[in-house]
Amino acid sequence: MDFDYDLAADDALIAAVLPLLREHGPLTLDEIGERLASGGDADDLNLPIEELPLHPMLAYLSDDRYAAFDALLGGRVLTHRLTESEIASAVLPVDEFSPLLVFVTGDEAYDLVEVDDEPDRLADRGIVDLESFSGEALVFRRGAFAERSPGDLVAATVTDTGLVIAPAVATTDSAPELASVLEAALASGDPAQLEASVFAAMVEAPTAFTEPGLPLSEQIEKSGLEMSGGLVAPSGFDFAGYLARSAFDSYAEQVGVPVEAVPGVVLFASLVDAIDTGDDSDLESRFSEGKAGLFAVLSDPDIAETVLDELFDQAIAPESIERAALWSKDHGPRKVGAAAYWLAGKAAEAATRVDDAARYFERSTDLDSEFDPALEDLARYVSDGGDAVRALSLLGRSLDGPDHPLHSVLEAFQPAERPDLGRNDRCWCGSGRKYKSCHLGRAEHSLEDRAPWLYFKACMQLTEFLWVETRFDLADARCGYSDNEDDLVAVLSDPLLDDVMLGEGGGLAQFAEVRGHLLPEDERELLTQWLPVERSVYEVEEVEVGEGLTLRDMRSGEQCELTAPAVSSDVPVGGLLCARVFPVGDTWRILGAATPVTREQCDAIIWLLSERQDDAEFTAVRLVELLTDPSLSARATDG
Repeated sequence: MDFDYDLAADDALIAAVLPLLREHGPLTLDEIGERLASGGDADDLNLPIEELPLHPMLAYLSDDRYAAFDALLGGRVLTHRLTESEIASAVLPVDEFSPLLVFVTGDEAYDLVEVDDEPDRLADRGIVDLESFSGEALVFRRGAFAERSPGDLVAATVTDTGLVIAPAVATTDSAPELASVLEAALASGDPAQLEASVFAAMVEAPTAFTEPGLPLSEQIEKSGLEMSGGLVAPSGFDFAGYLARSAFDSYAEQVGVPVEAVPGVVLFASLVDAIDTGDDSDLESRFSEGKAGLFAVLSDPDIAETVLDELFDQAIAPESIERAALWSKDHGPRKVGAAAYWLAGKAAEAATRVDDAARYFERSTDLDSEFDPALEDLARYVSDGGDAVRALSLLGRSLDGPDHPLHSVLEAFQPAERPDLGRNDRCWCGSGRKYKSCHLGRAEHSLEDRAPWLYFKACMQLTEFLWVETRFDLADARCGYSDNEDDLVAVLSDPLLDDVMLGEGGGLAQFAEVRGHLLPEDERELLTQWLPVERSVYEVEEVEVGEGLTLRDMRSGEQCELTAPAVSSDVPVGGLLCARVFPVGDTWRILGAATPVTREQCDAIIWLLSERQDDAEFTAVRLVELLTDPSLSARATDG
């Protein structure tokens, strides 16, 4: 049997694997790799791999082997016993034919339909109870079974042309191989998958299911077992309870929370959904009475952060998350208060209401002085305002605070104390106020010194959820669209990504608009000077090691003197740098990434920055591509 599927060029691996499985039968991934290597194909197919791609003719068996469906199922037969209503409606359930349905081509004398998609079609046949069908049904022409009687068998047979379903007479009884497979599978205490068990029986015995026999349901019943929704278990098994537990386990694994936290997480997510969809009547009876204690799971910072990420991933309106968080605070146990205020703060932040967010974070830390997410977020707001001492104090109370990216930056801006002054002495600055009320604990660093801190504050905005997709797009470009996940992870923290997101991605303008009012006045003024700054390519005309560089803008021809830039000892005279040069007082500074480029890259970058400024997303991604792969420069102006 040879079903001819049209394989695309990138399906070369499947095209090589299927003939092996047809010739040798089921194989593990290692066995497949060994056979391909012995044939000289491994290098061309980029082996080894962790799993084979999906394909309609590729079966993954329960024993970790792969098989070709056409080789495994060719000539196999499964039966079903007709009922009076099925004869009248000419509609059959698919349960007992399920293992063979992969061979339905659409050209048969019946249709395989999704019952939820075509309820009217089934209703027209007198079927209103769709629950009796497991998602699909086989719809034949009217009167197809008119000459049959209740209890007659129909058989589904895999042939060269597809899955043929026709009247049959049982020529055999049960398949002993199936009983053996089910006995082994049920030894674990969990139900067995019927379809997987049938496949396993077919692998064990090539002659199994090659003649019409009793329907699967009858074979299972004869073995003292029960079947429900594709599962098989001993008689009396609690299928409903098992499915509920399995659903909890699956949800816990999918979301990344402990199984015991699932009820509370689901309750909060359902509350958010109810509010977001406008189905917010009777919230107290639906989400509070007898259930409010479940919200306590949100007091675990890891769970609260995971729930928030999931909600943001679903594009839930921030206002709905905020309202649900505050509702859970008012109706849930006291211990949920800190998490609720933090969730509300993150929602307000996502809605760019940063003043409200700051107040929520303050309330969260007031309720729980050790709730790490709120401590770290509040530290960032305090840092924006220029208070390095309090920001460090907040991070110091957080378990991971010393490892927070902001911590090392803040340490450089702690104030230098005046041991010659008492707390109640007049301040040294001449304000007339007491030292404790004026400059005690307050940094007195120049604006020029604080410029890197200001730049870092803007970069911190790029850690918010709204920038996640952009960061990954740029990281893809930076790692050359590598298929290796480690390559992508390695470049996610590349300073170039932050610099491009701030510049070409519009992040600096967003920071000024949303959080600029939080900054000290002189930093706000400096930020306004940075906003018009565009990226360019600069030629190094002179280097004074330890003092500065003289650069010439390749776009405008203008010169600028950089004082003490970090690149001063690394770039030779005549070299080219792609960067943004910021004014800082009477000096110029490169605060973000400075990337050496070739002459060819220079031309391509200048063209890109000049011609594509109306398309921020294109410009940002294309710029990172050009700075990563110089060979693209020759094609950069192809449109």
